[in-house]
Amino acid sequence: MEFLQNIFYYWTDSLDPRLLYMPIINSTYQLPLIIFAYMYFVLVCGPRYMKNRPPYSLKTFIKLYNIVQFVANMWLVYSFVNAGIVIRKLFCPVEMDYTRNPVTTKLIRCAWGYFLLKLLDYVETVIFVLRKKNNQVSVLHVYHHVSTAIIAWLGIRYYCTAPMILICIINSFVHSVMYIYYFLASCGPDTQKMIAPMKPWITIMQMVQFCFIVLYVSQNFISYCNVVPHITAIIFIQNILVNFFLFYNFYKKSYTKSIKKIQ
Repeated sequence: MEFLQNIFYYWTDSLDPRLLYMPIINSTYQLPLIIFAYMYFVLVCGPRYMKNRPPYSLKTFIKLYNIVQFVANMWLVYSFVNAGIVIRKLFCPVEMDYTRNPVTTKLIRCAWGYFLLKLLDYVETVIFVLRKKNNQVSVLHVYHHVSTAIIAWLGIRYYCTAPMILICIINSFVHSVMYIYYFLASCGPDTQKMIAPMKPWITIMQMVQFCFIVLYVSQNFISYCNVVPHITAIIFIQNILVNFFLFYNFYKKSYTKSIKKIQ
């Protein structure tokens, strides 16, 4: 009974009080329902619907989607910095800031916007399904989108600002580069050939991002840098490592062989 009470406390009552009015973040069931609907459509409903139908083109929609993602991610990077954040406060020793001053208020809004972008990423998978690009709906793709949304939800819900902000900035910048590449790739075969050398570097940039985040979060195990429970940091790092090895496996299969052939 005490165990269940502890779970209920950490799941509901320990929510950062400043986030009580943030949709989805403040709910205990909305995100699980969204993820369930996403998984059901991607793995069951979508493929069944498209089984006897020709793939949709969606060229214009894809271009607009990539532009929206690029602009939104760059706006987030700018907004985080413009909120008044000082880089030296992002590194050890760092403290959890639960105040309601103008800076933290802006950062919380930016963090909430960052979380919403993790849900907007789900549209990409829906596009794959509707275009019958089933090979792109891989374990890497689905796991990355689901785990990132869950980690962002938990991190912002309980540890907003201090430990999360640098991670949000880096990830938003990486996604802005990624989506401008996707936009250019959607402009036709000539543009695709021109930017083809960039493609492996997008994956490399994502893996470098994971390495940096692991090192950053590992500060938590230094006594005077401890800001969250060790178990929280361990779970977060394990998820990042899973993502890293999935991306590395993708890189090895997709690019290493082609490089060897060229040589």
